[in-house]
Amino acid sequence: MRPLIRWTGAVVLVLLAGIAVDAVRAAPALTIAHAMAPYVNRDRTTGPIGRPLRAFVVLQAVDCTGNLRMLHLLHRPAVRDRVQLTVVWFVGPSRDSLLIRPLLPAWAATIPLRNAPRSLLRELARLGHTSTPALVVLDQDGRVRFTTQSPRSSREYAGLRRIVEGLTWIEEL
Repeated sequence: MRPLIRWTGAVVLVLLAGIAVDAVRAAPALTIAHAMAPYVNRDRTTGPIGRPLRAFVVLQAVDCTGNLRMLHLLHRPAVRDRVQLTVVWFVGPSRDSLLIRPLLPAWAATIPLRNAPRSLLRELARLGHTSTPALVVLDQDGRVRFTTQSPRSSREYAGLRRIVEGLTWIEEL
């Protein structure tokens, strides 16, 4: 009788493991909003102007040698209270965080620096972003409001500055 109970228990465990594997495979992919969820405090307000838009940057260690001008856009007085840099995602091995952190602007010292999940990179690629750095701005409801690659020229930088400042004029309901 005992061998039969052991055999039945083993079969049940294998079936449960199969169900668990199928459930993981069937789970929806991590969206940009889901990737941001641990870093967003939905109750945060900034006084009379309401909740800020949330932004994140995806970069690599090689980007930190001078291709981070869009971070400075987020710290401009006209923007920093309305667009909150929530997390900096990086692509590459975990040890790259040790290279990246000291190269970020001083004001970004408290911003979480995390290795970018593959599912987040797939979502960005689906939006057309296959290189770094990239900037993504979410609205108050966590939807992608704006996304772009780093500007390549001073003219693009000026245009991006106007776009980012324009995003701050969202009407509160």
